[in-house]
Amino acid sequence: MRQIVKTTLRRRAADILRGNEGASLVLVTIIAILIITGVIILRTTTSALWASADKQLNQDRAYEIATSLGEALDSSIEGSSSVDFAALAGTETIDELPNAKVEVTTDIPASTGGYYHLNVRAEVAGAEYTYTATYTNSGVGQAASFRRVY
Repeated sequence: MRQIVKTTLRRRAADILRGNEGASLVLVTIIAILIITGVIILRTTTSALWASADKQLNQDRAYEIATSLGEALDSSIEGSSSVDFAALAGTETIDELPNAKVEVTTDIPASTGGYYHLNVRAEVAGAEYTYTATYTNSGVGQAASFRRVY
């Protein structure tokens, strides 16, 4: 069995590249194409990852805004004897966040069968989240109070 020495292979490759100018040009072109392809793949991947991270951040912000306002309204409604649900409704923009707004909508018992619905919808740069709470007014007179159903 014949033994192959690395120096012999190296010399052979060098001889092929020196003796044939087209082969070295093809080799350099292939290496350049591989490097450019690698850079394009890396750039595309990082762009996709940044877009995904931004989308997740906006979804988290919308969730925090809606639940924060919803829980604040919930604590003021829960156990209260009189609440003007129509006065709670409205839309507000948030100056600290670009493209962010919060909308509070309410439904009165005439259309919902005795239940009061509170919806807080937050939208941040296309991502949105809705916090929903349903209340009933139990008791009569001074003993009447709003209780959260679900």
